[in-house]
Amino acid sequence: MMFHSQFLAAKILEQVLLGKNLDKSFQLVLNNKKVENLSEIKDMAYGAIRELGESNFYINKLVKNKIHNLCLESLLHIVLFQINNTRSNNFTLVNQAVDAAKKIDLKKSSFINAVLRNFLRNKDNLQKQLNENESAKYSYPKWWIEKVKNQYPKNWQDILNIGNQRPPLTLRINSKKLIIGEYSEKLNKQGAEHTLLNDECLILKKPLDVKKIPGFDVGEVSVQDLGAQLAAHIIDLKNNQKVLDACSAPGGKACHMLELNKIQLTAIDSDKQRTIKINDNINRQGFTAKVMNEELNIRNKWWDKEYFDRILLDVPCSASGIVRRHVDIKWLRRVNDFKKFSDNQLLLLRAAWPMLKEGGKLLYITCSIFEEENREVIEDFKKSLSNISEIDIKFPSNIFHIKNQVLPSDNHDGLFYALLQKN
Repeated sequence: MMFHSQFLAAKILEQVLLGKNLDKSFQLVLNNKKVENLSEIKDMAYGAIRELGESNFYINKLVKNKIHNLCLESLLHIVLFQINNTRSNNFTLVNQAVDAAKKIDLKKSSFINAVLRNFLRNKDNLQKQLNENESAKYSYPKWWIEKVKNQYPKNWQDILNIGNQRPPLTLRINSKKLIIGEYSEKLNKQGAEHTLLNDECLILKKPLDVKKIPGFDVGEVSVQDLGAQLAAHIIDLKNNQKVLDACSAPGGKACHMLELNKIQLTAIDSDKQRTIKINDNINRQGFTAKVMNEELNIRNKWWDKEYFDRILLDVPCSASGIVRRHVDIKWLRRVNDFKKFSDNQLLLLRAAWPMLKEGGKLLYITCSIFEEENREVIEDFKKSLSNISEIDIKFPSNIFHIKNQVLPSDNHDGLFYALLQKN
């Protein structure tokens, strides 16, 4: 029944509002049990979080006093999202919500009924008012909107709108196993509509479970965004080079580098579970690499003192460039997070640099759009060194970018790249 899906989606959203990330919230509520209508629950939870600014505006207009039961408030967010974004009958949605509310607090089901019916009566008027409130209209915290406006005065609306889209499912073809034309034919035979973006990349029109993607299990293709696929090309690999992928998990960039050149790859990550994923991805594609659950720091006790020709450093960041893939990010981030991220990013650069060979290149990457984590970090790092130069990056014509900053577009995420050489 839909009311049970609404109830579970509300429980998941409640955990996010308490500060937990969305993946963790799903685990806590569903506890890895097999759940009927999982895709319906996901649609509700992801959609409601994506549109939280809008539903928050409506709730503030419709409810005078603070709602003390966070799960009930979460249910209102879920059902308001459904009313505004699905084709289901509105009155059926409300009736189901009343049943869901009874599972949360029997006495408050009439309150949920009253709020939602009041919304339906005043929907047109409320939607007009919504457009006058930017946080509600774009569904981001006010500080986030102001930050994007300040840094991207010409592109801020597009950036915010793309962040609210459903992300594309992008595949990278393993050129060691087949060419893109052959894979495109496979998809055509299955009736899977797709768009080719370049010689090794395509977007599926309708997302598929990875288990159903043709050739995925035998390493013919991998799931990877077009923007992220740039890394293995920008780093300028040559055969037989020693390469370090320093914050490697889940291993997409590592595998791509192995597809393009015969390199000696070392991949490390500080998270044990995520290190397992690196191994899984490398094994699935039939490659070999030295994979270690180790931390990048100034001591680097795991390092054998043999210098690397190339270092790929994809640092932890705010993930502001991939918010459409991680819809909870915009609500979980805080303004003071950026100082913590940038301090850590600088530490990671300083930890990686001594392992780089003279003449070697280090590629710094974030999936952020904010300059505090990007250009400002690189300039800070360059100031402290005399043996460093930055190499200009030429991006393909179908990549939307401003200098080194790749901006979110329909076809790719937002990432920052800086290529540094040790002189």
